[in-house]
Amino acid sequence: MRKPTRSLPSWPVWVFFAVMLIPGMIVLALLGFNKDIAQMGLEFQRDAIGRSVVVTGTLSEVDTTSGLPMTTSYYEVVIPDADGRPGKTVTFTGGEQWGFPPSSEYPAEQSFLVIADDPPRSVRNGPVGSIDPVTEETLQDAERGRTIAQAVWVAGIVIFWIFAAGLPILGTVLAVRRHRKRPGLVPRI
Repeated sequence: MRKPTRSLPSWPVWVFFAVMLIPGMIVLALLGFNKDIAQMGLEFQRDAIGRSVVVTGTLSEVDTTSGLPMTTSYYEVVIPDADGRPGKTVTFTGGEQWGFPPSSEYPAEQSFLVIADDPPRSVRNGPVGSIDPVTEETLQDAERGRTIAQAVWVAGIVIFWIFAAGLPILGTVLAVRRHRKRPGLVPRI
């Protein structure tokens, strides 16, 4: 007589489900956050195209905040006018440094991405040559990045729900099959 085979236990499926549920939700939240950042970057690119310019500023002043170990650098920047000639001079902050004692070591020049509003506003700054202007090409890159981020987010949602619904179903099926194959108690007469 052939010995009946035992079906797989269901507890590993339930343990895997319990262990992966919270990390799965965290990954899904991070994918959604990445999608939102890509969308905001695209909106920034659309807003800045044709209205932005990259200029270089010269360190003009370093200010120490009273009572705090923080210094702020200020850079004078010449914003070109519509014809490309030198326009008005404005001052932008180049960042803050925390430390004790306060540091006054800032680069002599920094690049700024400036949106030509009234007044002009700096939206990004960094070492000279590290800031790129907003162009049609960067706009297309931002659109591609947003499309990829949305596709990955949707795929993450689908995969999450397949596992979130599928693992409990699999665990239940395995438990029922195992219970049915277990020999029951036979009453003695």
